[in-house]
Amino acid sequence: MGTVLLFCALPMAAAPAYYWRTLPVGNPETAQLLTLFCTSCGTEKQDVPLISVLRDTLGQPDVADHKVTAVWLLSYSHPTIAQRSLAAIPFFYWSLSDGSSQVKTKDTTPLLDLSAPENPAVSGVERQLLQWTALDTIDTPVRASSREYRTNAEDHERLHLEEANSYLLNAPVGNAPDELTPDERDFVMARLELRKKLLGGFVGSSRANMLGQEAGFEQERVRSRNWELLRQCAEKTGLVFEPMELAGSGQQYAMLWYPERGLLEPGGDNLAPIWKLLSMKDPYSDSRLLNWKGFTRNGTLGPSGRPDKLIPLGFYSLSYPRQPLLLVDFRDPRNLRKRDLTQKSIDEVTSGVIGLSHFTNWYYFVAADVINFVQERRGKTNNRAERLDSYSEFRVALALDHDMDPALRKELVKRSDSISSNPLESSPANEMASAVQRYSLLTAEAARDGSRLEKRINNQRRAELASFSATPRREGVDIALHAVTLGEYTHRAKRDDDDMALLIIYRRVEYNLDFLDKLVAAGTPPEVVYQPERVRASVAELTRLMPDIAATQVRDHVRATLQSLGKISNDETLRAACDSESHKLMEDKTLSPSSVPGILAEPAIHEFN
Repeated sequence: MGTVLLFCALPMAAAPAYYWRTLPVGNPETAQLLTLFCTSCGTEKQDVPLISVLRDTLGQPDVADHKVTAVWLLSYSHPTIAQRSLAAIPFFYWSLSDGSSQVKTKDTTPLLDLSAPENPAVSGVERQLLQWTALDTIDTPVRASSREYRTNAEDHERLHLEEANSYLLNAPVGNAPDELTPDERDFVMARLELRKKLLGGFVGSSRANMLGQEAGFEQERVRSRNWELLRQCAEKTGLVFEPMELAGSGQQYAMLWYPERGLLEPGGDNLAPIWKLLSMKDPYSDSRLLNWKGFTRNGTLGPSGRPDKLIPLGFYSLSYPRQPLLLVDFRDPRNLRKRDLTQKSIDEVTSGVIGLSHFTNWYYFVAADVINFVQERRGKTNNRAERLDSYSEFRVALALDHDMDPALRKELVKRSDSISSNPLESSPANEMASAVQRYSLLTAEAARDGSRLEKRINNQRRAELASFSATPRREGVDIALHAVTLGEYTHRAKRDDDDMALLIIYRRVEYNLDFLDKLVAAGTPPEVVYQPERVRASVAELTRLMPDIAATQVRDHVRATLQSLGKISNDETLRAACDSESHKLMEDKTLSPSSVPGILAEPAIHEFN
């Protein structure tokens, strides 16, 4: 049977455009607040602020001196007290409130502090330990309630982390001063993705940059594979495949339609595995389609352009890792909700009610993992976390897109609302209203001298100065003290008039060192990947800056990188420069930092805010 395509059902509407708006921070300007806007995305088709990123430029035009330090999800709506109370009730899977659309005057806390990503990870570990050692040992009501609230809170946070990532995925990037660079966007997206993992905050900045680039390639690979897989399934089953674009999402979604009278049931092949992969029942044996009273669409089929009435079957996300994920089942809305609630109820019964532990009852969880692995290999979408990510992307895109066929959009909104089972969720309309209010607060903070935003920038700079020279042991002690004091302790340098100059040196060392580390990790001659002049300039810059660096671990890192770079390079000039500087650093290692001319002493620190 040939491929069935949908031709010219409706004219294509222009996709929403995204752009950055930049505000200066500080007097004189030493930082920037970049906000991503979506044009014509609000309920009245006004431009809506979605996400803000703080970039500390130190007042310098060179990107080597810049650092992204915080990210705000402007559409984040804090749950009300009633929502939090419902979230602690075991087996309560309904969202009865749209949440609050009001933003408090001081509500300018970022979604993630990129300068200290380990702090949320430490808090997560603390909550885990509290649950295991204290709450799990109390009676069943306390254990079940605490676990239910923690699960809902983690799902709520993950929902918004993925929401922020989906915004950034559509954001324009470049080297202009009023937009994020590709490396900066990859770094922010990687940090948001790592925040979903328990110990993701302890991943270093260099590794986070590489993970961000790899995630972008992997996401495009998954989307392309799922696109082709869904198209082939439509071809084999005689259904109509239509790619969909929501809010400029780049065809991350697709629909399957059933032609009311245009085709007969395909024969010859056993289609049961395909229906299982598509997570739907065989439409050719479904009597409901014979007298369908729901939404339909007039379309044209095949190259001949033959008209026919099309019945919607399923709306799919193409970003789920293993296969296309059914997000909306038009025939049976309870199908998807039943799957989610069954899986969630089983987790609550085993962990909350019975109290099975991963330590003492490890055999149960091993068996459950094996069963999940086998089911996923056979077409089941059992990964709740990945399903939540796909649902979050769809929820955001549907809220921003107002150019879709209104009747189809109404159907999608009505049926997607039934998927939600978290009492902490707010309505997209309230979240868009919160975004406008929160952006107003941030713009006021950016314009005011001595504001909380300016204080945040100064504290981040002092913490960065202190951490650059800290040994791994010192870093571990600082993290532990921060956790024990519930965030009151922070390792920061004392205020100094030379802070800016010192930070410029440190950031340029990190920038050039990260660049050379990527070349070494690739394992190919660096002059093959980049212009030799660019690599030599980076080595020369490090050579110039190293006399001002006292941190032993940084000097050892630079020496090891230069030695490795010299070994893989075929450029004699570059090899000579690497050998010369690495030998010089080896000689300086035998001397104390204070005896080497030009080396700056480690900045003094204070302990508590």
